[in-house]
Amino acid sequence: MKVSEAVTPLESMDRPTRDHHSFPIRDVPVARIRPEEGLGRRRDRDGHRDLQRSIERFGVLTPITVRPAPDKSGDYLLIKGQGRTLACRLLGVRTIPAVVVDDTYAETAKVQQFLVENVARLKMRPVDRALLIQRARAEGEETSAIAGRFGVSAATVRRLLTQLDGATPGEVEALRSGDVNLAMQAVIARHVEPSERQGVLTIIAGLSIKPKELEALFVALGWQELESLGRAELGARVALLHWACNALVESPRGSLKDRLAQVALAFPTELARAGASYAVVSQ
Repeated sequence: MKVSEAVTPLESMDRPTRDHHSFPIRDVPVARIRPEEGLGRRRDRDGHRDLQRSIERFGVLTPITVRPAPDKSGDYLLIKGQGRTLACRLLGVRTIPAVVVDDTYAETAKVQQFLVENVARLKMRPVDRALLIQRARAEGEETSAIAGRFGVSAATVRRLLTQLDGATPGEVEALRSGDVNLAMQAVIARHVEPSERQGVLTIIAGLSIKPKELEALFVALGWQELESLGRAELGARVALLHWACNALVESPRGSLKDRLAQVALAFPTELARAGASYAVVSQ
């Protein structure tokens, strides 16, 4: 190392984490490349034929990403670029340009790199995309980079991050299982404190109520004022919400305003304390 390049321990701590652009690009033998464990994926045949034709005509325009295999075999583990590597192998191309990263970078970034290449091709549910966006941001990826990777606007990324901020394990599980969708979870997140959401999710999951209808009920019931009564009344207010949701779902067809009026006319003067069975399990 040159004297001018030397750094003190304190200076090195201030340096940002290296990205793949800071690593060398080398021509790596295709025969010495094998995939990282768990990062292989099935190929779309038509799309892969197009890729082969492109590489045959123009060569590999974007380097793949690899790291040296830890078994000292001289092989390389493929982090990003399975399609390009396979195309070269099928075409008989002997070497491929590759960004060769170190183990530290690879262990923290290999899954993220896999997602970078594949997320646009996957037919994932909106909730899966939202949870991956949340994970990417939690791991320090910039909002603009996330937006570009997932093909959404920066405003959408910020909205999803705000919506999922503070989401309880119960909410995440309900989203993954399909018991609630993102639109419904957004309504619940706007009106219900995190510590009380599990009870609300329990009753919503079994109903055919729509997000717009639930939003109107929260407003009509004055949910924030009900929450101010404290945890001791949690069972009662969840029971009230359960009744109101059922009443709205079963109300005669008409405008939402008219249906809410019908619910108001049938509003109970007393609710059974069975609502206590909806008490929230501690998160």
